[in-house]
Amino acid sequence: MKGLDLSEQFYWEMVRPILERRFPTLLERHAAGLIGYGSDVLGHDDALSRDHEWGARCHLWLLESDYDEVAALLNEALHEELPFTYKGFPVRFSLDDCNEVLIPYNGSTNLHHVAITTVQRHRRIQLGLQSSRPSMLDWLVIPEQKLLEWTRGRIFTDPVGDISQMRETLSYLPDEVWRFKLKNAWSSFSLLRVARLTDRRGESLSARLVINRMVEKAVQLIFLYHKKYRPGTYKWISRELSQISPLADQMGKQLEGALMEISIPRAVEQIEMVLDQLFVQHNELKLTEPLTLQPPPPYARGMQTYSYKSIEEALFASLPEELKQMELSGAVDQFVTNEDILIWADHYTKFKPLFMMKSDIERTGIGDMIV
Repeated sequence: MKGLDLSEQFYWEMVRPILERRFPTLLERHAAGLIGYGSDVLGHDDALSRDHEWGARCHLWLLESDYDEVAALLNEALHEELPFTYKGFPVRFSLDDCNEVLIPYNGSTNLHHVAITTVQRHRRIQLGLQSSRPSMLDWLVIPEQKLLEWTRGRIFTDPVGDISQMRETLSYLPDEVWRFKLKNAWSSFSLLRVARLTDRRGESLSARLVINRMVEKAVQLIFLYHKKYRPGTYKWISRELSQISPLADQMGKQLEGALMEISIPRAVEQIEMVLDQLFVQHNELKLTEPLTLQPPPPYARGMQTYSYKSIEEALFASLPEELKQMELSGAVDQFVTNEDILIWADHYTKFKPLFMMKSDIERTGIGDMIV
C-alpha cells in the first residue's frame, strides 16, 4: 500500500472521527493532508521505505486563532485515542536518538505522527517564509527540494483554502528567478574542455570529477527547462526524470551513459549531445531571441565543440535589473551542496544578506586586475 493512500484513509477513518466527537467546531476550520519530507509524499515509497518515518501519518493545519487554544488539547486527544497500528501499519513511533528519525514503535518513546500546526507556522519553520508572498530573496534561498516537498503530496480536505493557496503560490519559480537559475547552470559548461585536457595528460581522477560535475549541471538544466523542481537527494533523480517526459528520461539515460563511459572524449560527446537537445528546447520555448551555438574560444584548444556563452548572455540580458546587479550568480542550491544547510530553513535563510552585500574590495590601482 502506498503511504499517501494509507495516510488519507487514516485521516478519514481514525483522525476525523476524533475531531467530530471532541472538537466539532474545528471540522470546517482546519485542513488535513500530507506534504513535506518522505518518499511517500513523492509517491516513490516501497517496502524498503517502511523502516523509518513511514506509516499512518498526516498534517492538521488549524487557524491561527484556534491554535493556541486547542492544539495541545487536540494533541492529547490523539495520543489517548489513536491505536498503535492501522491496517497493519504503524501509527505510533519511537525516536531513534542516534539517527534522529522516527521508527515504528519499539517500546521506548510513544509518539503519534499527526503534525498539528498552522499554515503560517508551517511555512515559517519549514521554508523560513514570514509572508504568504515570497520575496525575490526568498525564492533565491529556498532550495528546490523544499519547494518540491510543499507542492507534492496530497491535501485531504481544505475548507479554509489557505494551504491550497500556499501550494499554488509555490507551484513553480517566478519567471525571472527561473531565468536566473538557467543562466547560472549554462555558465558551468566552459569546464567541459578541462575533462578532455586532464584526460590527455593522463589525470583520470580530475577528468572524472569534471564529468560528474557537468552531468549534475546538465541534470539541473533538464529539470529547469521542464519547469519541475529538482530533488535535493540523489535518491530520486532518476525516478523523477523518468516521470517528467520521454525526452527528459532519454536525456537522463544519456547522462548516465556519460558517467559509465570509459572513454573521457566519448563521455564529453554524450554530455554535449544532451546540451544540444537542451539548446533546441531553449529556442523552442522562445525564452530569448533565436540563438545559434558559437565555436569555443581558442584557449579551449579544440577540446570542446561549442561555446554556450551566447545562451548565458541572452538569459542575462532578459533579467530584471535587480538580478543583474547580484554579485552572487545563481540560487543557494546551485552553489551549496551541504545537506544540513539545504534541509533547514534556520540555515539557508542566513544566505539572504549575501545576495544583498556588495564587495568592499577595490581594484582601482595599477596591476589590481592582474594580481
